Amino acid sequence: MDVGDGLTRVDVCQAIPREDIEAVMGGRLVSPPKPFQYYDATGTSGCWYDTGKDSSGEAHYGYVVLTPVAVYSSQPLVRKVTVTGLGQEAYFNNGADARQLWVKMSDQAAFVVAFGDVPREEGARALARLVAAAIR
Repeated sequence: MDVGDGLTRVDVCQAIPREDIEAVMGGRLVSPPKPFQYYDATGTSGCWYDTGKDSSGEAHYGYVVLTPVAVYSSQPLVRKVTVTGLGQEAYFNNGADARQLWVKMSDQAAFVVAFGDVPREEGARALARLVAAAIR
């Protein structure tokens, strides 16, 4: 993923293989991955994944979004846990919708990997390592 021309030019849905997402989420996607911007943040580019609801009615979804560092730095922190070995710095955080893994790659770029309603922290780490390795 070449972020040098701007984060919004990266097609995250195209960049991450569907089978990688399904492996992390533990199920097949019920619809094709769809472009997703990180909520009220501008200059973001991401992808939303949906494996539907389980037998108890819990929705299972995930997203990966490239963001400017300002978005990374401005998150309301709830149950923050520092993560080592990813990017310049990284942390898990309880976001408004899911347990999120935020990774700062440079002074300009960061990304978030999140899965709900099951946090899937190990899967988020594995996927974040792949995303971090693909960013140039």
